[in-house]
Amino acid sequence: MSHSSDHTHAAAPLPTAEELRGRLTQAGLRATRQRLVILESLLVLPGHPTAEQVHRRVAEVAPSISLGTVYKALDSFVEAGLTRRVASAEGASRRYDADCTEHHHLFCTDTQEIIDYCDPQLDELIRGFFAAKGLQNFQPHSFSLHITGNKVTCDR
Repeated sequence: MSHSSDHTHAAAPLPTAEELRGRLTQAGLRATRQRLVILESLLVLPGHPTAEQVHRRVAEVAPSISLGTVYKALDSFVEAGLTRRVASAEGASRRYDADCTEHHHLFCTDTQEIIDYCDPQLDELIRGFFAAKGLQNFQPHSFSLHITGNKVTCDR
């Protein structure tokens, strides 16, 4: 069982322009200057940033890129499989996860933190459950649990 928290990640190293172009091209997207800057910002921001957080970082290097452009680019990244959308507990703000590997999310209602959670045993239980149920006319390809709760401390 492993997990990682938004707040414990060290700053990600800056990807090279060539790496960014390669990711976009491999996903079937044109590597425009705007997409390159937005993708880089998404990859280096810690945790699961909102479009607004991505835009604030983008504005530091490209102030002419609008928030609407950031939303459009992030949506195209989701469609192309470069990132995933992660909702907060209330669903009020869309947050983005550049980690597209199989993992789940724990949402702390106290801190608003989204914590990545990986557990192969849980994944196997879910796969086995759905295999045993034999869903008619539906073949699951992937899944991600979004569990809402709060961190429990020992200081009570």
